[in-house]
Amino acid sequence: MRQSLNCSESRFGTGPKSRGIDDLMINAAFFISLLILSQAATLIRFADASSLAICFWRLAIAGAILAPVAFGRTGRTELRRLVRSDVWHLALSGFLLFVHFYFFFRSVQETSIANSTILFSLNPVTTALGAWLMFRERVTSHLVVACALGFVGIVVLFGEQWFDSSFQSTATSLHGNLWSIASATCFSGYILTGKKLRLKLSNSTFASTIYLQTAVYASIAMLIVGDRFTEYTPITWWMFVALAVFPTLLGHAVFTYCLNYLDVNFMSCMTLIEPIFAAIAAHYLFGEPMSHYAAVGFLFTCASVVALYWPWINSRFRARVRP
Repeated sequence: MRQSLNCSESRFGTGPKSRGIDDLMINAAFFISLLILSQAATLIRFADASSLAICFWRLAIAGAILAPVAFGRTGRTELRRLVRSDVWHLALSGFLLFVHFYFFFRSVQETSIANSTILFSLNPVTTALGAWLMFRERVTSHLVVACALGFVGIVVLFGEQWFDSSFQSTATSLHGNLWSIASATCFSGYILTGKKLRLKLSNSTFASTIYLQTAVYASIAMLIVGDRFTEYTPITWWMFVALAVFPTLLGHAVFTYCLNYLDVNFMSCMTLIEPIFAAIAAHYLFGEPMSHYAAVGFLFTCASVVALYWPWINSRFRARVRP
């Protein structure tokens, strides 16, 4: 999964560099990264394995691919410079990422892909809320409005279970929706705990360390519950590899590369199209209908994220219309 980006991190967006680059190619690359990232839920559905097993193999394969680069001379030097508090933050960040993946995989397996991805797309709002709780960042009216709209979107999505008499429990699960909300919350915790570490470690070193650490947590959980590590069908093994290579490495790598050329706030807003890509794939591959509740819930989720980034959106609009 990609790193969530909020307004407080806008300094990492280096838009001026795009002047010397073909804008069309950069935007096309960004669009492709969103398309790849949005299909993680589809690949999870094709894997006939438990959430823990998917988590373990996805992160173990991705971490192993990155390890030769991450743990070279530069990577080892970076890790040696970490102080004790950094190590604790690294361990906590990896654990939160593990819990995030586990909850997200459970969500995809127990609810519709549309609901799962829509609820997870609230993570910029939960990240901003977490920044206030952890770092006492200023609470703005935009954050309050964003939280209110996001809450309404959640109520609408859960309303399908409560108010629709024709609702079929096999299509959408109350538990699956709850898993998705928990997944977004844990992902925000992962972002916030790893915020300072990303300034001390290179992308590859940080990602590989976190991925391998997450795989260790997943393996311990598998041993505790007695989950199996092998004896999966060929298609499931291919899904493990595909999840590691495409959404985890390729999608995230392209997304991170685009950060050098596109505004970070623009990229964060554009991630709202991921649930659309995911819902379209789920409709054609699994026959999942897009319910009216999901459509309305998605609109409120979009409004929530737009409200959070409204200062940037408004400033860009004023800059364009100003003579």
